[in-house]
Amino acid sequence: MPFPLLAVAIPVLHSSGAWIASTAASGYIAATLSSTWIGAFVLGNSGLLASLGLVSAAGVYGALGGLTALASSTALGIGSALTAIGLGGMATSLGIAPVATFLGLTPVGWIIAGTTTALAAGIGWYFTRKTMVQINEERAKGGLGPITLAQIVAEVRLLEFQSLETILTKLSNECESVSVPRNGEVAINGQAFSISRLLYVINQDGSEEIVFKTKTGRKKRILIVRSAASAVPKPA
Repeated sequence: MPFPLLAVAIPVLHSSGAWIASTAASGYIAATLSSTWIGAFVLGNSGLLASLGLVSAAGVYGALGGLTALASSTALGIGSALTAIGLGGMATSLGIAPVATFLGLTPVGWIIAGTTTALAAGIGWYFTRKTMVQINEERAKGGLGPITLAQIVAEVRLLEFQSLETILTKLSNECESVSVPRNGEVAINGQAFSISRLLYVINQDGSEEIVFKTKTGRKKRILIVRSAASAVPKPA
């Protein structure tokens, strides 16, 4: 199966000392500045990573740097629940991303790799030997050691997992239907799910939901975090 041509964005050191994604064709990519290498990588390649089912809005939010505030009891400082304003609202209130940008990073349709082999083949299509050399050259400039494609995938998955785990913990404090995550699982409406099989999706209508990745590559909604109706501004 042929894949569309898509340039891989490579994190490079920014003058601020942080990392920012860049491509040879366009240089720095807006809204990809991050304190971590993996954060800039995820922000710069969110479309590709999401299409392969590696990240969802959870991982993107984590890459934007919102997890610390979300995990704290004083998140946002405005007392709003995640179920009230959603992840997009959280990002906007924290000043880490405009709503349009944040929503644009999360596609409505997911192309989820059904097996590890398919995922490896899919992501491997984009990473040429030259790309990996460039990635490691830039990492060396930032004092980081060399990395392999398998290690990149592992870091992306870890960021997504940790981000979603933090979000689910926040939801467990707001919803009786969500139990505190432990041992890599969370109970939603009395049913246990592996966190690694879940995605946080922001839809075009503004609604936000937790979905489950089935073995056939489909998504199954298991929790509505914020409905489309609540996402529509009320008239003054």
